[in-house]
Amino acid sequence: MNNKRIERLIFIFTVICGAAALINAAYYYLLPIYLSYKFNADLRGASSIGIIGGADGPTSIFVASSQSPNITAIFALLAVAGVIYLINAKRKNN
Repeated sequence: MNNKRIERLIFIFTVICGAAALINAAYYYLLPIYLSYKFNADLRGASSIGIIGGADGPTSIFVASSQSPNITAIFALLAVAGVIYLINAKRKNN
């Protein structure tokens, strides 16, 4: 592969990682803050518990918690690494 194709792939990967970091941060950090303000309740540590059961079968309990902040940090770091690589590649070409 030539350098232009690699740089194009890294650019696309950087844009996708940056968008994922922004969407993830908005969904898991900003949305709970907005909903807490809107409904006057503390929803930042909210999780979900669902109980499914019936008279003739076993009872199932599903527990969901909030996502780890590490995923947002990983996407943000990958986006920053991509930007740094692209800046260095452009300097090297000029």
